[in-house]
Amino acid sequence: MSGKKIVIIDDDPEICDAMSEILGEYDYQVFTALDTRSGYQLLLEERPDLLILDIMMATMHEGLDFATKIKEREGIYGMPVLIVSARPPAERGYGRSLDEDLDWIHADIFMEKPVEPEELIHNVKLLLKD
Repeated sequence: MSGKKIVIIDDDPEICDAMSEILGEYDYQVFTALDTRSGYQLLLEERPDLLILDIMMATMHEGLDFATKIKEREGIYGMPVLIVSARPPAERGYGRSLDEDLDWIHADIFMEKPVEPEELIHNVKLLLKD
């Protein structure tokens, strides 16, 4: 039983529900928000051990901007960030590798949607050192 807290911020309620169900099976306490404003409130209230974040929400870069804000305050929050996002077709094969992207994405791990449940659990356990 982990009991560790995870906040998911994604504007797709079905994605939030699916990830919550998967993570709940491993005894993680999951809290979800459909935008970064309410997600930020959850971070302050729950002090989670991990943040799972989408990139494209109200704007193309909302998640990236939010991840940057959180990582700048890492001393306060001290949590890893797992980005789970679909890349727009125009950006696939745009000439940069994911390793290069992580230089500016401000995430510990990037996963492309759709996410396999086993891969999600693997990366969550890796980041939480479970």
